[in-house]
This record gives sequence, C-alpha cells and structure tokens, in this order.
Amino acid sequence: MSNDAQATSTRRPGRPKAGSEDKKARILAEALTLFSTRGYVGTSLADIARASDISKAGLLHHYSSKDQLLAAVLDERDRRTMSRLPGGDAGAEVALDAWVEMVAHNQRHPDGVALYTAMSAAVIDADHQAHPWFRQHLMSAIAYLVDALERGKATGEVRADAPSEQIARKLVALSDGLQIQWLCARVDGGGDVDMRGVTAGVVADVKDRWLVRS
Repeated sequence: MSNDAQATSTRRPGRPKAGSEDKKARILAEALTLFSTRGYVGTSLADIARASDISKAGLLHHYSSKDQLLAAVLDERDRRTMSRLPGGDAGAEVALDAWVEMVAHNQRHPDGVALYTAMSAAVIDADHQAHPWFRQHLMSAIAYLVDALERGKATGEVRADAPSEQIARKLVALSDGLQIQWLCARVDGGGDVDMRGVTAGVVADVKDRWLVRS
C-alpha cells in the first residue's frame, strides 16, 4: 500500500480529504496532538504524515526534519497564545487582566498545555530541540509583564516600589505550575483545577497590593 493510500485509509471520521484545507496547518495541528500525547521521541514523521492525510515525502516538502516541525509547532502554539495579549502600550491592569484570559484560553486547549508540559524537560538540556524556544518563551513572558508594570509606574498606575520582575516571575511560575496540576487532575479523573479562577485570584491580590487606586 502506498503512503498516500495508507494515510487515506487511516483518516479519522469527519476529517476533510487531503487538499481541502491548508496542508501546513493540518500538519501542525496533527503534530501538536501527537507530540503532546506520545511525546517527541515517541512520535515519528510517518505517524504525523498518516494523521495529516499526506505522504511522508509530502510532509518533508514542508518540514525538512522532525526538529524543524517541532520548532514550528511550538512557535504556532506561542503565536496563538501570546497574540491574545494586548500590545506594548497596554496599561498594567489591562495587561494583568489579559494574562488571566490567556490562562483561560489555555484551559480550553488541552493539547497545547500537554505539549508545553511534555517539553518542559528541555529547560535543563541545552541540546534539546525545544530548549531555544523555551528560553525565549520564558524570557518573553516575563518581559511582557515587567514592561507593563514599569509603564504603570511611569504613568502613576503602579506603585513606584512594586517589584516588577518578582511579580512577573511569580505569575509565570503560577501559570506553569497550574498547568501541571490541571493535567494531572484530568488524567487521574480527580476533579478539575480552575486555572483561570486561581490566576484571577492571585492577579486580584497583585492589583490590591501594587496598583494605585484613585
């Protein structure tokens, strides 16, 4: 059986025929699901090709290696998540509220959360394929919150003595830790972890402590 015929025979119910949607988007979506459920090592390009209704040669036309595909998946995941945050001129309160809603968005997309958590081992291995992405992701997330708080100081919205970097690191750490708890609860069936609710509560405490109220 040819690769294309095999891909067609394994098409999941309700999946569009190959060619009826953007191939690269389809590959990224299937790679995200497989990387998050089987892990990077446990997923082959042939697995992703079959799930994407495309031949392996067709997949390699778009992504020349599994490393390149992983980088593209992580970039797309970050683009979708970080694009929900307002631009660089947003006030501190707006930025903090947007952070809460970003967490809510992640809670609605378990595949992305699973991939992020599964790849977290990359932070201690400089040779890991995802390490550069993780480093940049963490730096960007912390910098986004720090910049918003510092702008708030300049405009009088945030108290001048607010420890911007400490607050930012706490919120990023909270988000990452909650994702682990949420995934564990989903797998064990031990109830749900309200990531948005917990984050909103901590953000409310930050506002009460450090924002200047008229």
